[in-house]
Amino acid sequence: MQRIIERVKQIVFKPRETWEVISTEEATVSELFINYLLILAAVPALASFLGRWIIGIRIPFVGVYRFSFGASLLNAVLDYILTVAGIWVLGKIIYLLAQNFGSTRDELRAFKLAVYTYTPYLAAGVLLIIPSLGVLVVLAGIYGLYLLYIGLPIVMNTPKEKSLAYTIVVIIAVILIYVIVASIAGVVLKAFGPSLPHV
Repeated sequence: MQRIIERVKQIVFKPRETWEVISTEEATVSELFINYLLILAAVPALASFLGRWIIGIRIPFVGVYRFSFGASLLNAVLDYILTVAGIWVLGKIIYLLAQNFGSTRDELRAFKLAVYTYTPYLAAGVLLIIPSLGVLVVLAGIYGLYLLYIGLPIVMNTPKEKSLAYTIVVIIAVILIYVIVASIAGVVLKAFGPSLPHV
């Protein structure tokens, strides 16, 4: 766990140097997922579980609504699965688009970029224990897009002049992934989740 905390601090506070280290690290995609992503992705899932169940969410004109234990757990498990799946899809997209932007078409490098780009968002997910702080988690996610921009030339060997275009295309992909993930979550929660009070 200490290794994960150190890597989070490194990528957030010293991104350029850390991308240099990451680009040469020996690993496999499964090791990257098992030893890093699956553990770090549990942070926002666990925090949101506790936040929804114990603290509750504030609904304008209604007050604070606390989810039941079961509903909070369902939300957390769904968030966890869809987050990991979304990052996996992002890694695939980065990999498949690489040649279009003069980058190295390497699956491991693409997944490194996807996983570590999401690091600030996942680490800031601890703030979801107080649901009203969710906006700060979104801001951390936006910082992750900056990490993507600096990481592309280092990890994927993207030519400098193509980095911005590649970043923009990946950001569009991230937005589409988010919309799809939110839609899936919405359908599942509508079918099995709690009914929020009407305003």
